[in-house]
Amino acid sequence: MNTEQLVKRSKVGKVLNIIFNIVFMPVIIFVAIFTFSLFISKATTGVPTVFGYTQIQLISGSMQDAGFYMNEKYFVHSTNTDSLQVGDRIAFFQYSDPNCPSPSNVTQQNTPRKRAQNSRIVFHEIYEIQVDRNGNRWFVTKGTNNLTPDSEIIYENYVIGKHVAQENFWTKLISFMTSKVGIIVLVALPCTVVIAVDLYQLIMLCYQYNAVKKASDAEMELLYKYNISPNDDKKKGDNKDMKNENDKK
Repeated sequence: MNTEQLVKRSKVGKVLNIIFNIVFMPVIIFVAIFTFSLFISKATTGVPTVFGYTQIQLISGSMQDAGFYMNEKYFVHSTNTDSLQVGDRIAFFQYSDPNCPSPSNVTQQNTPRKRAQNSRIVFHEIYEIQVDRNGNRWFVTKGTNNLTPDSEIIYENYVIGKHVAQENFWTKLISFMTSKVGIIVLVALPCTVVIAVDLYQLIMLCYQYNAVKKASDAEMELLYKYNISPNDDKKKGDNKDMKNENDKK
């Protein structure tokens, strides 16, 4: 590969870097933030959440009469529990604090534990709302296919979110990013481009190194051909400087 080809390919490498920085770098940063948000929310709330949205998959047919089918995925969004009403469909941790399982057990000293994220997640309809002496809300829930309400009364802190009835930009984006196509487009493709650009630059560095080495070897071969030491030019220059100094004296 001659010098002209090296220059052209170096320009190609620079163009690839520019394209990568403009197109793929923002995608990689967004995916990193998305993934980081999932891990943080999972650690703090018990469910992976992005922009307040949580995707759940139903494992039973207890809500089939209402149009929610087993093994299908649905979105819920975190909401202020004060706005929830009878008939709302909510996802929640099916947990009952043994020390305070119902509103009647609440006192100023005895309240339910604040977190219950390690419990089973259930998606049911609000059947009844109760309020304890501290003003906190509790929810009696029921599957539309079930004959009786659930045995646990759900403390407001255990509610994950309310069902999102209509798809929006965020639910579509999250669905795409968690799909096979989304993973290929947003993860596999950028990673492949990163590897390809880095490999191209590494190859170009190898070519440049070989070109410099060949030029250096050719120069050394020429010097030795005429019995010229690589240091002769330096010595001649030093001798000339010494002669000039002696002439001045």
